[in-house]
Amino acid sequence: MFIAHLPSGYLLAKFLDHKIKKYNITRTTFFSLLMIGAVLPDIDLFYFYLIDHRSVHHHKYFLHWFSFWIPIFLISYLYWIYTQRKSKYAWMTLLLSSAGLLHICLDTFVGDVWLFAPFIDKAYVFFEVTPRFHPWWLNFIFHWSFFVEIIICLIALFIYLRDRKKG
Repeated sequence: MFIAHLPSGYLLAKFLDHKIKKYNITRTTFFSLLMIGAVLPDIDLFYFYLIDHRSVHHHKYFLHWFSFWIPIFLISYLYWIYTQRKSKYAWMTLLLSSAGLLHICLDTFVGDVWLFAPFIDKAYVFFEVTPRFHPWWLNFIFHWSFFVEIIICLIALFIYLRDRKKG
């Protein structure tokens, strides 16, 4: 995924906002955490380009591992339940990690993701993007899956504009 991570975080926030009416953080913080979490795994791109010089696929870094996000999600969820849903920090970590997991799931659509890293060194992908164009990113833009990203972005934009009109 290239352009749909942030809009997907917004859509997750909108979905959860309707389901969860009572939380002990502001609505702005709620939306911010989910949207930041939806792009957070890609901060490894700074390391990928500036330090690693693209020597290792950035989806091999720990921020793109389920084995990183799932324990954070589970520990924060269990602590949140243990505190009878009163721990603000557990709730915030739960939101952030759920959006991080969403990111990894979306990356698996057409990007190689090492789902079981560091235990199994094997990339998984739902749909393969055939390399045909240079530069490399044109292969993703001209692939049918980019239309899915555009749809996600348009749905998020539609919901945002609709809700702004409501007041």
